[in-house]
Amino acid sequence: MLRVFAFGLWNLVRVPFYPLWWAARRLRGRRTRWLRLDVRPQLVEVAGRRARLLARLALFRERVPTSLESLRRLARTAAADPDLTGVVVVLPPLRAGWAMAEGLRAVLDRLREDGKEVLVWLPEGAGNKELFVASAASRVAAPPQASLAPLGLVAESRYYRGLLEQLGVRLEPFARREYKTALEGLSAEGMSPAQREQVDALLATIDTRLREGLAARLGGGDVDVDVLFEKALIRGTEAQELGLVDDLAHEDALPALVGETKLLSAGTYLALREASFFRPLRRRRFVGVVEVRGPIGDKRRADAVVGALRSARQNTRCAGVVLHVDSPGGSAAVSDRIHREVSRLREEKPVVAAFGDVAASGGYYVAAGADRIVAQPTTITGSIGVVAARLVASELLERLGVRTETVRRAPHGDLGSPARPLGDAERAIFDRELDGFYADFVALVADGRGRPVEDIEPLARGRVWSGADAEARGLVDALGGHDAAVEALAELRPEVRTLESRLLEPRQRLPPPPAEAAAAALGTLAPDLALALRLVRGGERVLLWAPGLPEVR
Repeated sequence: MLRVFAFGLWNLVRVPFYPLWWAARRLRGRRTRWLRLDVRPQLVEVAGRRARLLARLALFRERVPTSLESLRRLARTAAADPDLTGVVVVLPPLRAGWAMAEGLRAVLDRLREDGKEVLVWLPEGAGNKELFVASAASRVAAPPQASLAPLGLVAESRYYRGLLEQLGVRLEPFARREYKTALEGLSAEGMSPAQREQVDALLATIDTRLREGLAARLGGGDVDVDVLFEKALIRGTEAQELGLVDDLAHEDALPALVGETKLLSAGTYLALREASFFRPLRRRRFVGVVEVRGPIGDKRRADAVVGALRSARQNTRCAGVVLHVDSPGGSAAVSDRIHREVSRLREEKPVVAAFGDVAASGGYYVAAGADRIVAQPTTITGSIGVVAARLVASELLERLGVRTETVRRAPHGDLGSPARPLGDAERAIFDRELDGFYADFVALVADGRGRPVEDIEPLARGRVWSGADAEARGLVDALGGHDAAVEALAELRPEVRTLESRLLEPRQRLPPPPAEAAAAALGTLAPDLALALRLVRGGERVLLWAPGLPEVR
């Protein structure tokens, strides 16, 4: 009640100044024909309040990711502005996966569909992803000396068994089923046939999308996409002749390319258009956004996710939730904890999961309780299966002259000891445990999908799918990003179409303890190895984890 009175009084005081504010806003808008949109290297679906504040400071601006949700708002606002001709998009080398690149390209597509011109400028040249995004533009420009690199797709996987053997350590993996190759990078000498099969299928989906984009850029002319791949590195004039770029220009020439003397910042334009002179008297309803990002296993991160889900459930102004998942999974126990909170939330409010670059294994598990699942065609998802790992360091201990003596009061008291390998009976114990976890995982997905276990099990088996292939098999309901997730949410609760999206963040983020900071160096060199050792050392036996996913570039 106090808020209503205070804001009502404030609005009353400002009433006489409204004509001046309206006239200034109108005049500024009429002078705007072209906008300049500077995309930052990292992309996220929705940015939090802290990120939006940091983006206003020049010192931190480059470190803050670009929000695709804000770009979609820009596209909607631009479509409704008859005075706006187009947008110049400055596209740097992206530090984002293919799903995020797909979302950015969709924004440019929408601008063009709504009648706006889009000029993409590539200040540092372009690789596969940048060329894919730029292929949606009306025109593409680059500096005369820029190098374009349509190399075509490649996926690399690293195998560390040789390194571990030199250290006198080996990892005993247990997996369900044949496609659950999560730990083969640590236990195998090279890529298994099952891993090669699923990686090749992933590449096929992304390759199709890349080729379609490049073909659209070339305009269906005489130049074949394979010619670009054969040339690999293309500069300046040749790129223009081939049709990869339309103009060669430095940054200072960008306004002249579109017939302007100055370009208005897209951020400033959107702020002007969305500005409200009067303060709302009541707090508005919103769509809550909860993120599950990175490996699942850190207790502090899990607490933050669970806290955000509970906050969304208890907040009467939250009309529904979009669960953004960009994670290869990790701990089975933590994944199950998050899934439980998603299921509790779903009992009271609609929940739609939106997959980012990766939502595999535990990343899929946490989303299985949602009402709907949305993914980009190039999302890496699935991997419905489980793994367990046991570290064996007997050879290392022997080299160091360390002798282990054991006194047991039960036959398997030292089952987790790294000082010895397992016997056949003990392997059977691990196998029995994994069979149970795998059956529960498949049943959980079947329940979430509303399908029999017999339908889901052949799609599980640890198999990794692209978003497009997962959608074709019913593991995903629709293709798209955050906007598609909101649309799916609106099918369950129509009012959300008119509501803003708000990222639900923890109130504070604690710094990592010294031990984690010390492990960061190993994590940089071999992140899968570092996380596997941390989880095994921490007592995790069963993992819903999909490490070793190839980096497709």
